[in-house]
Amino acid sequence: MPWNTVRSAIVLSSVLCLAACGGAQPAPADARTTVVSLRNIDCEACGAELVADLRERPGVYAATFDKRRAEIAVTASSSFDVADAVKQLAADEGFEAVLGGGKGQYLGWATFPEGADARTISEGGADIPDLGAHVVPGKVTVVDFAASWCLPCRKLDAHMAKVLEARRDVAYRKLDIVDWGTPLAQRYLKHVSKLPYVIVYDATGAHL
Repeated sequence: MPWNTVRSAIVLSSVLCLAACGGAQPAPADARTTVVSLRNIDCEACGAELVADLRERPGVYAATFDKRRAEIAVTASSSFDVADAVKQLAADEGFEAVLGGGKGQYLGWATFPEGADARTISEGGADIPDLGAHVVPGKVTVVDFAASWCLPCRKLDAHMAKVLEARRDVAYRKLDIVDWGTPLAQRYLKHVSKLPYVIVYDATGAHL
């Protein structure tokens, strides 16, 4: 058999297999989308793991996690109790699920000792055109780009709380990027793929 004929047969067979077996099935007309907010979570993976579990459940057609809002959206059959399923999964992981959007919440950041030179200089991903203006003369200044959904960022935050408890010659300046598309992230993190991202200046203001 000529090679062109064999190749055509292979391609046709693959297409027929994909059409018959592959891909997610469209949701039926009675499917509904439910949004559930997650509270007291400390990382993006918290929501991603729940979504992965939900996608395997019979009656679930789609599930996504919005890390910025800490919300899960699930499209499922009318007989599938989304709220109950998410609440049970969340309880197993030690956090809370609340029906409806706009109620998601991450855990707070570390508490710094009294007198520590620590502050957040950008919230909501707001741009900071000149980081140099926030460098503290005479101190080592640690500039930390972070986000509430980043678990390693939380670990760094807790570490810096210990550092500032022991030393008064260190200043800590944190910037909340919120997400990769914010003005702050676009200015400083175009070539960065993971958080936290730290810039350190020495006591003379030189970038290390």
